[in-house]
Amino acid sequence: MRVLLINPKFRLPIDTRTTAHLGLAYLGAVSERRGDEVMVFDADVEEQSVSDFVQAYRPHIVGITANTPQVKQAWRTAAAVKQVHDVPIVLGGPHVSVLPEESCAKPHVDIIVRGEGEEAWIDICDRLEKFLLDQTHFSTTGFMDPKHKIFDDCLGLTYKSSDGAIHHNPDRVPIADLDTLPWPAYHLFKMERYTNLQPATDRVDGARSFSIMTSRGCPYRCTFCSQSIMPIKWRSRSAENVIAEWRHLVHDLDAQEIGVLDDSANIRVKRLEELGHALIENELHHVPWIFVNGIRANLASKELLGLLKQAGLKRLAFGVETGDPEILKS
Repeated sequence: MRVLLINPKFRLPIDTRTTAHLGLAYLGAVSERRGDEVMVFDADVEEQSVSDFVQAYRPHIVGITANTPQVKQAWRTAAAVKQVHDVPIVLGGPHVSVLPEESCAKPHVDIIVRGEGEEAWIDICDRLEKFLLDQTHFSTTGFMDPKHKIFDDCLGLTYKSSDGAIHHNPDRVPIADLDTLPWPAYHLFKMERYTNLQPATDRVDGARSFSIMTSRGCPYRCTFCSQSIMPIKWRSRSAENVIAEWRHLVHDLDAQEIGVLDDSANIRVKRLEELGHALIENELHHVPWIFVNGIRANLASKELLGLLKQAGLKRLAFGVETGDPEILKS
């Protein structure tokens, strides 16, 4: 099948960052492993309109990512796609995972994937491909017809059948072994058009930057975070798997900077120490890297930070919420 993955355009006035979307890179990788033809349309770096792109490519399915600041643009993107091509549209990401009915109620959105997307996305594609085998003329209305019961047992979905009813299926269990995932498919992105890892760091970060995730989830439930509403169990990749991908980014993709996107990178200090030593032993510490998200200050010792600096760590941030003990309890 032809698969199209879209990152909707969204740029803050102070945000000069353009970084390849890691979530879409993972979806692209699992889709290619399934045997699909995959294209990525990142509106932040594309010159062509999404409508023209869709008309030329004619995908069988479209996936659109959406965090909170860009969710309205995701809805507009879905509408633009539907205006030129009858195709099932799937939304995923933090915002729609927490508020799935809000987006599913939009007329141009068919399916919401809640939580981790790789297994649910492949499940959707498998069911769509099976449906297409028996069709001489495809329509999304027919595909989403409740009489077919295509998604009745598909976990982790909120979807809208063609009669307008919204269905909320049970959650899907998070991926237990992250080493089973293929590495992100960065070859699907126009990497020469990306700049840096964080806002307003054009003269600080290397231009050819890549992201990596060594763990997923978080054991904490901070009230300001989606984890308090949609908790995802913390899991980590093996050091061997991480180092192999890190080596690929440095030697094969010529990474000038690497951003670690873990939600809680230093939950297990021993694991992070092992990673630091492995980067040094494998001579990968000459390429600077950063923690894109904050790490926990109470688990960051002087010794740990010294080791990570030797391993190439250039910049980090602490997730300081407040200095008021009473507010910290809330």
